Amino acid sequence: MSTRDLLGMLAQAQGGQAIGNIASRFGLSETQAQSAVQALLPALSAGVRRESSAGGLDSLLQGLQPATAQRALEDSSALEDSATVEQGNALLGQLFGSRDVSRRVAADASDRTGVDAGVLRQLLPLVATMLVGGAAQNAAPEAATPQVTPGGGMFGQLLGAVSGGSLGGASAGAGAGGFGGIFGALTGAIDDEGDGIADDILEMINQRGR
Repeated sequence: MSTRDLLGMLAQAQGGQAIGNIASRFGLSETQAQSAVQALLPALSAGVRRESSAGGLDSLLQGLQPATAQRALEDSSALEDSATVEQGNALLGQLFGSRDVSRRVAADASDRTGVDAGVLRQLLPLVATMLVGGAAQNAAPEAATPQVTPGGGMFGQLLGAVSGGSLGGASAGAGAGGFGGIFGALTGAIDDEGDGIADDILEMINQRGR
């Protein structure tokens, strides 16, 4: 799955108006908003790849708040909701390890797009919530077991499947179907970047905790 494919997945959110809604929220043109989101995706993909290699995809999914993630995918007002930001910052903490990495990612994306780094820092947790939530939602019909629904809906089913072990370990299935397949495809986005920027960010992420 390429970065463009991931962008397409996000663009389908909020009734197909996600990019336009982001543009309105931050005072950008739709072209700027699309460029900004696309510039952030390789770093997020790099973070997911690290979690996959470290066996952390289960905890990444379990850190999702189903109602918050669902709302971010469906309702444009979620872009101004502190719960969406808090959810995204929690995901970024797991994917990047520190705010320094988030700031570096935003600065790098700003250099490539011309969008203000401050705007990109605000956008990053929103995109994280929508991206991880969207991947989980897409995986839910394949991976979930119908009798386990602790959170309700597809997110709840998927969370139950992970906690109950019915996925056979999400991290172990990173190359297979369901949850692992979706996130395995997501991590492949950084391989489509030819300028080495994503690899450099991945190196920063991989150094955390050492």
